[in-house]
Amino acid sequence: MALPNPGLARDYEDAMMVARRAKNWLFLLILLMLMAQIGIFFAARLTSYMLPEPVKAAAPVIDLQPAVPPAALATTAPADSSAKDQAARANLLREGLWYVTAGIHFLGVIFGLLLIMCLLLIVNIMVIRRDIGLTKVTSAWIWCVLLVLLLIPWQSFMSGTFLNNFRLPGVLYSWSDLTDPIEGAKFGQLTPLDFGPTILRWARFVIWPSVAIILLLMVQAKSSRGIRAALGETEYESSGEIVS
Repeated sequence: MALPNPGLARDYEDAMMVARRAKNWLFLLILLMLMAQIGIFFAARLTSYMLPEPVKAAAPVIDLQPAVPPAALATTAPADSSAKDQAARANLLREGLWYVTAGIHFLGVIFGLLLIMCLLLIVNIMVIRRDIGLTKVTSAWIWCVLLVLLLIPWQSFMSGTFLNNFRLPGVLYSWSDLTDPIEGAKFGQLTPLDFGPTILRWARFVIWPSVAIILLLMVQAKSSRGIRAALGETEYESSGEIVS
């Protein structure tokens, strides 16, 4: 039912447009952050630029070769300089990814909370205007609450003092989580003896972020369909289904 004052109705419509624009930007930012976290994990696992390969203990080797003469040492200087340059580039890349990971770890939850507030604002406007499509937006808001609960890095608040040091991690990981020598990106390969822990680590860094992306897409799809119906951009069947 339309509002009696046309100017007030127009004002509510403009407010909904502003909230929809903010919702779309937050959706894109959170989606990029989740995809970046998956990419950083694979970069840390498959390359040695971020994390060095695990050092394995080896038997001492007796060097039977004669000492290298000074003339030969001079020829190795360029190689040492190249190695230093490569190490400097690796350190610069590692520092940059540290800032990216820390930013995602902090801003991911902030943007998720802002997305909840935007959807709640849209729900309130639709309730006042008595618009159609309210069911879709309300459903999107509920799914968004679940998404944010999954995004919260619970491992930062739980110190592992119960259930044999069990920690329930969130989807967003920190740099210390990524670089942990046992539970980080460089965990061991899948073997029959460590099947369960390896699956949990793959779920920690790949499966749960993928689930969060699916939830985020659901929130965006449901809320967009409801808003389009409220603004008259789509048709609404008598059964309650929105027709694009």
